[in-house]
Amino acid sequence: MNYGPSRAFSTASSNGLNTGGGDYYSSYHNPYQSHTKTHSNNLYDSLNFNNHNHLDDIVDEQQQIDINYDMDDSDKPKLLMWGLTKSGKTSVIKLIFEKMTAGETLQLPETKIVQTHELTCGIHVRFQIRDVPGPKTALSDDFETYALESTTIVFVLDVTDDYSDAINLLISSVQWMYNNGHNVRFEVLIHKIDGVHEQDRLERYSTIQQRVNIMLHECSIKEPVINFYLTSIYDHSIHEAFSKIVQNQMRQLRALENMLDLVTASTQLDKIFVCDIYNKIFLASDTRPVETQLSELCCDVVDVYKDISSIYGTSNSPVLDSMSFCTIELSIGLVLYLKDINPTTALICILKKESKINEALMEVNLNILKKNIQELFRTYSNTSSRQQLNASIE
Repeated sequence: MNYGPSRAFSTASSNGLNTGGGDYYSSYHNPYQSHTKTHSNNLYDSLNFNNHNHLDDIVDEQQQIDINYDMDDSDKPKLLMWGLTKSGKTSVIKLIFEKMTAGETLQLPETKIVQTHELTCGIHVRFQIRDVPGPKTALSDDFETYALESTTIVFVLDVTDDYSDAINLLISSVQWMYNNGHNVRFEVLIHKIDGVHEQDRLERYSTIQQRVNIMLHECSIKEPVINFYLTSIYDHSIHEAFSKIVQNQMRQLRALENMLDLVTASTQLDKIFVCDIYNKIFLASDTRPVETQLSELCCDVVDVYKDISSIYGTSNSPVLDSMSFCTIELSIGLVLYLKDINPTTALICILKKESKINEALMEVNLNILKKNIQELFRTYSNTSSRQQLNASIE
């Protein structure tokens, strides 16, 4: 089966676009363009009944969920990259967030000091990652120091090596957190699967997961929050895994998923993703299952769009503006449609070519969705700012 793009490619923008030259972690001044709500009789009514927007209900619900959440520096998610030395922790960060190629990461020196990375996805999703020197064996007294303020532990396990020590280190780390009353999530990257024969990958995944669960049970640790992912820096698996890790840090996730489910149901789209185009992190998607190949294709369409933008854009323009869109028709009968949300974030829609979709209805619904996603993040930021001000006054 051929998953390559074929036959059609189009982009459009009101301004010149460019990908290079800027630090994508930096904030934008007034990043949103003004938008006018579109009214079109029956078309608009699919998401707006009796002049009341159903997506606005989700925003209001999310505002109530987030009202007690103070997103200052002391409260934003703090991820700790943990694992044995040379397991690939620094390579993952450099590849995803600093645009280093897989080949370049092989030349990285061993991490000797703690490195703190302040990161942003989609302008408003902020978190911190600490990359710390890994121990050479399962015995480590440093974890207690590193893990104190962490809200999530990203444990990197080199699957190509004898991983007994890595599993023992993972168990001791979970046990320390459990014994000290720290209820944190463990995200385990079963890493470097490119070095394992394809037919053996699932077997190793199952073996590692079973051993960890048995050992945790023997330690009387019941129902720890722990997830496992097969990853490699040579394909999209690392972006897909880290997308799920980032989503687990987001208080807006449930509201975003509800919005996307509503739009896919009303427009008969197969799938919608909200994607940070700089690091190819999916911030949310509707809750329908999707094949891995389609997630990879969404990453590919981002790469294609950025490449075209860098050729025809200008050095001072963001990659996306309020008129940006891109469509790619695939030989397997699917169409990928990219539409901007803000200068760093885009909607990526998947639909069947033969589907009898009302294009005008789809465009109206996507514009409403875009507006409500922007409002969700603005409301979220404003709520945090007000809470920070109130705290300082008190």
